[in-house]
Amino acid sequence: MEARDTRRLLLALLEDSGAAWREEMGVIRFRIAREGMTWEMSCRCEQDQVLCYGRFPFAAADRARCLERCNEINDQAVGGAMFVAGDGRPVFRTRAELEDPYEARQRLIRALEYNAAVVTRFWGRLSGV
Repeated sequence: MEARDTRRLLLALLEDSGAAWREEMGVIRFRIAREGMTWEMSCRCEQDQVLCYGRFPFAAADRARCLERCNEINDQAVGGAMFVAGDGRPVFRTRAELEDPYEARQRLIRALEYNAAVVTRFWGRLSGV
């Protein structure tokens, strides 16, 4: 799949879900709300893949401690990677590999759902750092 195809797939999925989104400098952004938590998901569409970044809405007060927590989370969340962005906010990244157009939609859904599950699961571990 080409980058424009992965973009179309993501936008179709967002349209089907009714999510409001915006695009800035090639990154598609939308909000997710679950269990009283709201955060931003940013997606970068590339050839044969979509990179999904679940950005927590708070910055870490103690960057070193937050990095330790990210490492602990990375030991458990094998389907992605937790890191601290330059602005101090924790971010969880997943990737949907979309080489097969017949499985692409399901793979993208799984990557987004896994990302959201990890963000909600570890919200409390990161919010007090």
